Amino acid sequence: MNIAITADIHLTGKKEHPERWKTFENILNDIKQKNINKIIICGDLFNENYRNYSEFDELTSKYSNIDFFIIPGNHDDTISEKGFTADNIIVYSEPEFISFDDSSFPFLFMPYKKEIKMGEMIASYSDSLSPNKWILVGHGDWADSIKTPNPAEPGIYMPLSRKDIKDYNPYLTLLGHIHKPLYDSDFNVYYTGSPCGLDITEIGRRRYLILDIETLEIDSVNVDSEVIYFDETVVVYPIEKEEEYWKNEIKSIKEKWDLSPEEKSKIEIRIKVIGYSSNKRNLKEVFDKEFKDYTFWNDEGVNVLEVSDSDNYELLKISEQVSEKINELELQEKQGEPTRKDILSKAIQKIYSIS
Repeated sequence: MNIAITADIHLTGKKEHPERWKTFENILNDIKQKNINKIIICGDLFNENYRNYSEFDELTSKYSNIDFFIIPGNHDDTISEKGFTADNIIVYSEPEFISFDDSSFPFLFMPYKKEIKMGEMIASYSDSLSPNKWILVGHGDWADSIKTPNPAEPGIYMPLSRKDIKDYNPYLTLLGHIHKPLYDSDFNVYYTGSPCGLDITEIGRRRYLILDIETLEIDSVNVDSEVIYFDETVVVYPIEKEEEYWKNEIKSIKEKWDLSPEEKSKIEIRIKVIGYSSNKRNLKEVFDKEFKDYTFWNDEGVNVLEVSDSDNYELLKISEQVSEKINELELQEKQGEPTRKDILSKAIQKIYSIS
């Protein structure tokens, strides 16, 4: 048997954010086609202060063959089954063991609780936990691995530590709260991520997970999101064929996105150009032209405010050589560490600061 897993949908009123509702319904249609009749939602199904659960009741009634297993998150920690009428909605307001017929591994559902560590709650159930023979489902921060990747929610929320994993030894951990899809292979910890980006900081294609509860294998499935965000920063510096260089940079961005025609109609982008140019006006014209068929987030357009003028030939040559060397480096980009683009940007800034 397979179970679908998602989190951090942050539903509000349908009129306020219809794209979140539509994306969630796209997931339900997809799992229905795959003959999956159970979905686990690892917290923050609703946004804070949202209380009109009748809209969710109406939606779930269209999928009466699907059981919804919901744990509260930090944004909807007060939800309970009393707020719903549909009998296929189950809300776990307190920690609870769940067993599914095709799995010998029990699931410990761990709802979000304020000002408490996840390990403290797990400790209360330690006598019932067989090492490497149970699955943790919770909502909070994988504190020792992820360096606060959600700037909208600074601080720590119901943290789970490496020590907790080592002490209580779940076979698999499924978490909500962090909106970016993440996987820590050392500890078998998954964040499914938000299925629909909430704003321009949540970029790229989104996903949900499918867990085979017999084999405990997990598949990542691209979500048919109603909106896809891309946020790009382009580093430029003067070279002899500047316009060709800009167009190549833009081409590589579009190739990286690899959009289908249908996806192109759904994306919203933010493009920021930084660095130095010998012809800033021409730079703006080229970028505007190359992205004229795209929708910009908040109608911002291409931002070239942080591009400075420079036609220093010697610095130009130094920049070219430094860029070549940086691009030759064998870098393994990791969460929280500088990217190749970050390194190039700082190097170019340093070179031109001596002019």
